[in-house]
Amino acid sequence: MMRCKILITTVLFLVIQNIYSQDMRINYDMIYKEDSLSTEVATKKMVLLVQNGESKFYPEKQYEVDSLRASGFKGFAVGDHDFYVIKNKQNTGSKYYFLLRDVYRITEPVKLNWKIEKETAEQYGYTCQKATVDYKGRKWEAWFTQEIPIQEGPYIFKGLPGLIVYMKDATGSYEFSFTALKKSFYKMELENITPKPLDISVANLKKIFIDYYNDPYREMKSGNVKAKFKDEKGNDVQPDFREMTKKLQSSLKKNNNPIELSDKITYP
Repeated sequence: MMRCKILITTVLFLVIQNIYSQDMRINYDMIYKEDSLSTEVATKKMVLLVQNGESKFYPEKQYEVDSLRASGFKGFAVGDHDFYVIKNKQNTGSKYYFLLRDVYRITEPVKLNWKIEKETAEQYGYTCQKATVDYKGRKWEAWFTQEIPIQEGPYIFKGLPGLIVYMKDATGSYEFSFTALKKSFYKMELENITPKPLDISVANLKKIFIDYYNDPYREMKSGNVKAKFKDEKGNDVQPDFREMTKKLQSSLKKNNNPIELSDKITYP
């Protein structure tokens, strides 16, 4: 009888694992605070695509634009490239940063020293278990479910014995909440990015962003990028680059609470 129970349990586990070993789309709601000195929060609908043992996490808005492009749409469409991450089978993760006409890629091993706690709770209709991890200057609390046995989660996070359905950092600055799982979705190549991403180190990326901060309209002032400026009546106006630079620099300084806090860029 005991051998029979073990066999049934094993068969059920394999059946469940097979169901969830296929490709899928998982949706999350993301709430985050860009400015640590403000109470204002931003929200995004995010998508985790799991395909052939790899995954891609990025805004749903960009997924919709990519789907349009893949189906042959040639018109203008505004996307969103924030929090853009691809995790591959070699247990490395690539993060993508879009600035002006260039795309930069940082690829690093995904090293997450998870501590699985005994605490359990019901989350989104699933039995979940708590886990914690420190990553890039933040302490994270995660809840995962073995009822969806894939070692995936939002952003760069993975490696638990079940899907991560909820995460938040200790300061309350970042939060991810599971909203849906879909087996049917528009499949595309994961790294369908143009122009071709440039591989770069964290140190060099920081330098590029500081150079941009110091002179954000350099390409326009030099004539390398053509742009026309108009007033509210549609009349051509001469841009005040000095004033525009001040406003942009003030905005960049307010983005002082990145998800990877230890890699924060300190602007002059």
